[in-house]
Amino acid sequence: MHDIAAAAPSTQAAPPNASSADAAPAPAPPSAEPFHFTGKAGEYFGIWIVNLFLTIVTLGIYSAWAKVRKKRYFYGNTWVAGANFDFHGNPVAILKGRLLAFAAFAAYTLAGHYSPKVAALIALAIMPAVPWLLVRSFAFNALNSSYRNLRFHFRAGYADGLRAIWPLFLVPALVLVLPQIEPQAPPKEISAGLFVAALLPAIVLAVFYPYVVSRTNRLRIDHGRYGSAPFANSARTIQFYGIYAIAAILIFGAGLAMSVLAGVIFGFFAKSMETAPVLALWLLPAVYLVAFAVVFAFTRSRVANVVFNHTRLAGRVRFTSKLRARALARIYITNALAIVASVGLLIPWAAIRTARYRADCLWLECSGGLEAFAADVASHVSATGEEMGDMFDVDLSL
Repeated sequence: MHDIAAAAPSTQAAPPNASSADAAPAPAPPSAEPFHFTGKAGEYFGIWIVNLFLTIVTLGIYSAWAKVRKKRYFYGNTWVAGANFDFHGNPVAILKGRLLAFAAFAAYTLAGHYSPKVAALIALAIMPAVPWLLVRSFAFNALNSSYRNLRFHFRAGYADGLRAIWPLFLVPALVLVLPQIEPQAPPKEISAGLFVAALLPAIVLAVFYPYVVSRTNRLRIDHGRYGSAPFANSARTIQFYGIYAIAAILIFGAGLAMSVLAGVIFGFFAKSMETAPVLALWLLPAVYLVAFAVVFAFTRSRVANVVFNHTRLAGRVRFTSKLRARALARIYITNALAIVASVGLLIPWAAIRTARYRADCLWLECSGGLEAFAADVASHVSATGEEMGDMFDVDLSL
């Protein structure tokens, strides 16, 4: 943490005509405070293995309690300016959210095996509740998170959530009105019109997905507060479209590379039909792993950088995120290899490693110092009374 130096008192009196502005102390310069993650793989392994065992023996019921233990550990080991975060969530609220999500997913998946239109009808019936559940979930996670014993808050209404996700309504609506390929009775020949109709909902989802990512991030930040201090985000939706356009190019390139590689393998080893499948079995999944890690790391790092670098808190605190896609991709690839090689036992190590890198790439800068800012916010909350609001009891962040 930065040192606080006290200025020595001056023995020379101020001139009689000196203005009060000249006598006022200069404001403290902005202080750059890095985030740190202090969790250890050995410590988290003990939490993780107990969580896994109890989740299995309770047929998934304990997963809500497991999530609370995990979040408390990761929050408690995330530090900035000499203080750590804390999580106070109720596992029952998380269990409610998971049961709702599981019921909706099960109904949609089961219906999808019989008819896309029935699945779309179920999705349309569920969609009106999603904006309400989304804002309640954001409120639950904000209200149950704290820093320096001061809670975060989130205030938004149904209309705010609807504006963020409205394009998602188009996908099941298109499936419902357009001709689709029924899995129980597939046509003998697929016409061009039927192919386009079946593909159109996925195209619409791809077109509007950056918009939904942008608006949900703006929803979560612009309606959030730390105590009484409001957050604000100035990121533009076009920036998210740029990120996902590059990601689409990377996906196309990866698909082309896999097609070429498969052609080379089966062409070069055409006379040895025993060698070609073995090579394909090893090389194609390796290429897929690398491609997936690169695309996922690119989108995660770029979206995080855009969101953090355009976020301000009460106009005094700004965030700086410098995640690098290549570094994050290397972490994802080595994490995946380690998890596979250890039959899953190195999952805690991978999680700690990723969290440490993400924290090391994040700073905040506060004019006048973060401690003074936090003290100002805390004193204002104490004077006006902290508005706790409703006890939101649903969490959909699975």
